[in-house]
Amino acid sequence: MNPHFASLVLGLAYQANSVLEGEMPPDAAGLADPRVVAQTLIDTLGMLAEKTAGRLEPDEQQLLDGTLTALRFRFVQTSPKS
Repeated sequence: MNPHFASLVLGLAYQANSVLEGEMPPDAAGLADPRVVAQTLIDTLGMLAEKTAGRLEPDEQQLLDGTLTALRFRFVQTSPKS
């Protein structure tokens, strides 16, 4: 597995998860809705999956797919109840 690819995927995932956990930096709290920030990070990973489809090593594909699935599930779990 390319360590740069893994670092990119895990870095974006960490940021998205931190936002979903309510851990936005204090100076960024007023700039954007945290859910929009998390959705943008998840969408970025989704775009990466689309653009690299069929060109990743199996372990890279598994990392990206697993990360996206976990983040999307987490996003739904943290959605406000109506």
